[in-house]
Amino acid sequence: MSLATQSLKLTSIEAARLWRSLQQAKDTDEIDSLLQSLWQAQNNQELATDIMADLADQIDAEIAALKARIEHLVTLHQNAINKLESWRSRLDQTVINLNEQGVLNNEIAGQLRRITIKDNPPTCSILVEPEQLPEKYQREQTKIYANKKAITAAWKQGIPVEGTHVYCKRQVVYGLLKSTNFQEFQFQ
Repeated sequence: MSLATQSLKLTSIEAARLWRSLQQAKDTDEIDSLLQSLWQAQNNQELATDIMADLADQIDAEIAALKARIEHLVTLHQNAINKLESWRSRLDQTVINLNEQGVLNNEIAGQLRRITIKDNPPTCSILVEPEQLPEKYQREQTKIYANKKAITAAWKQGIPVEGTHVYCKRQVVYGLLKSTNFQEFQFQ
């Protein structure tokens, strides 16, 4: 017996029966028919009113419980995602650190997979207010923003832009070797 049925039995046996019937209903027409039959079968309008009110309260309680459960599940899954993203970031950072120490080359080939360490395109941090940058490195909308594309383009040409720091983030790329033929490998 469900918690809803047990709770409704404390206030109304008819409401508990209706709850059970609603749970077993196959479609919305059957649900509508059940709700209408309650009003037609009741000799006492007050009893039908109480049953419907009890049922409405129970439905609201079920909705609140399901929403709380969804919120909890979202939190659990978000925590799992955050943990996995942290593992992936640490994995990549370990490979980058080993590369920087000279332990790993920029390209490493395994039997089936390869790892490539490459520099991402340059990006920059703006260390001053965008209004303090030279005008050609500004983009104007309703507010002045730093034109990072122009700043990185200038950096590529060897032109430093005062008030900026240009850097390249590194990333790790995992891929298959071009010559990999999976049919040659026998899995035991």
